[in-house]
Amino acid sequence: MDQPRTDLPFPLPLNLGLNDGTYCPQACVEVLRSYASRTSLRNYTDGPNQRVLEAIAAHDGVAPENVYVANGSGPILKQAMTTLIEQGVRSSLRGVLKHLAAKAGYPIITPRFTYFKVPIKAEDRGLAVRWVPLEPPDFQLSMTALEAEIQKGDGLVYIASPNNPTGNVLITRDQLVPLLERHPRSTFWIDEAYVQYADPATHTPVSDLVPKYRNLVVGRTFSFAYGLAGVRIGYLLARKDFIATLEDQVVDYRLGLLQEDLVLAALADTEHLPWLRQVCAEQRELLCDGINALEGLEAFPCSTANFVLCRTTDGRAAKDLAAAIEARGVKLKVFKDAAGESWPAWFRITLGVAEENAFVLDLIRELNGTVG
Repeated sequence: MDQPRTDLPFPLPLNLGLNDGTYCPQACVEVLRSYASRTSLRNYTDGPNQRVLEAIAAHDGVAPENVYVANGSGPILKQAMTTLIEQGVRSSLRGVLKHLAAKAGYPIITPRFTYFKVPIKAEDRGLAVRWVPLEPPDFQLSMTALEAEIQKGDGLVYIASPNNPTGNVLITRDQLVPLLERHPRSTFWIDEAYVQYADPATHTPVSDLVPKYRNLVVGRTFSFAYGLAGVRIGYLLARKDFIATLEDQVVDYRLGLLQEDLVLAALADTEHLPWLRQVCAEQRELLCDGINALEGLEAFPCSTANFVLCRTTDGRAAKDLAAAIEARGVKLKVFKDAAGESWPAWFRITLGVAEENAFVLDLIRELNGTVG
């Protein structure tokens, strides 16, 4: 088996399938420098992390009581989604009966290409998943098709926008508001984990709608666009009584002092995101052009985020190509089967820094013809 190279300006393995961010704001670098002494990390924050709640609230147009923070988005997804489904099931006798019969009392309704941990975890728990079509090449979400699924029965509508793994914006404010108003018994979870990559001149986030609509929750993270995956900071925006329910289930001091200071610095650094969007756009284009020049592979240039969705076009399984590349020190993202659907030809490449992206593209060029 080939061994990873050791003469590179970055460490291997490159775990580019793990949703990493690339660069953190310069202001966060300055924060890290300020923690250089042996006594820098000895102090606690205040219990509820009030500084962070207030900063996020001001940034996203909500009240601090609408904000829930945790060590990453994963724990929030597990805790909050479970609570929302339980509440949805219990909200009607019909829901209780359907749940007892087939665990379909409050199904998850989501696009066919989505953040796959959501349907996989739902299936593991025996919950119903209803798919909404999402097809190449542009992966546009039909509001008509989405509403048709909701009309079959209320549920938890999970939409990542920008979407993971396609990278494009799936739903706008103008499209979302009528759905919120027409379906008050359905909960709309808009996952904006990658929203900072979208150009604010063409897409407006939906976070400030949370105080107005009780059936809207919005997920965010500092892992990706802010490059802080290593310190695990996620948050949820929702109605105040639901946030209070989540708070009752956990203890205080979820974020440490360093995490707090990094959040405040990231939100205050106004130069970071415009620069990052430009860098990612350039790297996405180079990656897409490189992949599309290769026989048997296709990359989709619809992404606005820090990754590109690709597929094999000649019948090969993406996992075979990914395995060959992983043996050389790079991990690509392939997708597990979920709720009756499978994606054997598809894989996703997460952007690294320019040198990493060039190295990955060279590996794919070298190994593409040797696999399958």
